[in-house]
Amino acid sequence: MELPSNWEFSALSGDYDNGYIRMDDENIPRMELKWTKSKEKKPDLQKILDDYFKSMKKRLGASASELKIKRNIELIKNESFLKNRNATFYNWKSNVRANGAVWYCEECKRIVVIQIMGYLKENILADTIRILESVQDHPNGHRIFWSAYQLAMDVPRRYQLEKRKLMSGYISFSFVDGSRSLNVERYGLADVILKGSSLENWFRAYYSKTLRRYGFSIENAATGFTMTGQEKRFIDKIPFSPLFLIDKILRRKQIASNFWHCRESNRIFVVTSISKKGADELALEVSSSIRERGEQALESKLYA
Repeated sequence: MELPSNWEFSALSGDYDNGYIRMDDENIPRMELKWTKSKEKKPDLQKILDDYFKSMKKRLGASASELKIKRNIELIKNESFLKNRNATFYNWKSNVRANGAVWYCEECKRIVVIQIMGYLKENILADTIRILESVQDHPNGHRIFWSAYQLAMDVPRRYQLEKRKLMSGYISFSFVDGSRSLNVERYGLADVILKGSSLENWFRAYYSKTLRRYGFSIENAATGFTMTGQEKRFIDKIPFSPLFLIDKILRRKQIASNFWHCRESNRIFVVTSISKKGADELALEVSSSIRERGEQALESKLYA
């Protein structure tokens, strides 16, 4: 989903199956989005709206009588939007106005409820259509596009979002795939962070707690540095040990990081992969996909 760059997160929760996002501008809420994995083959969208408006009236309290609701309105006529979706559209007015949609995706089995809000005298139709038509509720292909606060990247589809931190000076996305992990970080104000220190020295000091578990080396790369290593084990201190066969079978965990300083944006990027095989390849693949965009996109949050 693509959203105006002046909208900011005010709420973000959930996971692959169920979640919620709210975006605000400097004055009012602008967008609410909720997704839920359906337990029914053909969920009743009108009942979902019944429950939704019942909850809204409860929140409004005494002013609930001012709420005016219209259902089954015409909003999106684009056939590609409606493909594999059972959808219905609505709007409502109270002290603000909103256009919204609820649909069930037959492919990913999710129910999505979304609404775009604005002032009573504000025309929000064009924004509503543009935003709704940009929504993707499941990925196509083997990679998922992730983006927030102008940071954009592609991550293999099998990796699921575990944790995230979204702040003006620091962004972190942590993904897992079984025992494998992937972490993408962006630090702001690089000139302040690196004052009196080189990028390599900063990395060694800042990530020392993680790195002490590994034997590693750092080399110059085209755009920054690469770090590769393997976890340490007690048998490393034994010149020869019958345990070497077990060590070979179990495989040591590999760690790989690509890190660089983008002087144009004054930011530091760190991509770290930990797995028993192919950590360096994944770190390079994700690092190569990173770019910065002029608008915010949150499409992947629906299905990651």
